[in-house]
Amino acid sequence: MIYELVPNELHDELKAFHHVLEKIISQHVDVCPFCKNTKFYSIRSQPTKTYRCKDCHKYFTVSTNTPFNRLAPFNWLEVIFTSRIKNISYPNIAKSLEISIEKVMRRERAIINYLQIHYPSLQKWYTHQKQTTLIPTLAEQYKTIKEKVTTLLNEQNPICIHCGSNETTKVGSRTCYRCKRCRHSFNTLSNTRLNRMPKPELWLQFIELLVSGANNVQIEKTLNFHNDTIRKWRYIWCKMMKDWHCEALAIWCGHE
Repeated sequence: MIYELVPNELHDELKAFHHVLEKIISQHVDVCPFCKNTKFYSIRSQPTKTYRCKDCHKYFTVSTNTPFNRLAPFNWLEVIFTSRIKNISYPNIAKSLEISIEKVMRRERAIINYLQIHYPSLQKWYTHQKQTTLIPTLAEQYKTIKEKVTTLLNEQNPICIHCGSNETTKVGSRTCYRCKRCRHSFNTLSNTRLNRMPKPELWLQFIELLVSGANNVQIEKTLNFHNDTIRKWRYIWCKMMKDWHCEALAIWCGHE
């Protein structure tokens, strides 16, 4: 799924870096990092596999001479990397891994340093993705969401859910309608997660803030919302995005 969040022109670098992470996680070593000799032997398997070169006689691990040295367990690196691409915050990553925020940040700094050395284009995007325009997939899904919300809020004569007639009229300023034929009233949002959700005039602005990467504190200051309301709205809108087949945008917006 993270490939949908990364520009197409960076997919080759992303794939190559994933391969690097897989080798580090498996602690697979091809050559001695000091002399490039392929003849070495294992002297310890726990807690980190350690090898000794038969030529230069130096000790090394899979992370020797890399920014990841002494950052075991190495599987955290991939979790942190993919989580940050998905816009997941440091506190949430730390909570999921049951480690400190400092450990998360230290490992991300190592990731950025490695990318800068070997995959500079990917590093530039990774460190500046909040300042760049949305990639095509996200931009297209954002357009879809805006169109759907605008249609919901401005539809004039929806089909009656009771008799199927299109002779309907809006009642009030929200999404309630009355059928002129069967005289029943209905709400176009009654079977959605948006039913009874207040302040529809702020829905599009809220979504725009989510897409821009605004955190809950920033949204609170902009819309004068309570933090609990922001968390509820973020959850609901991300679910709606998935219901409307905009999964990539839901991932992008789903975390503070």
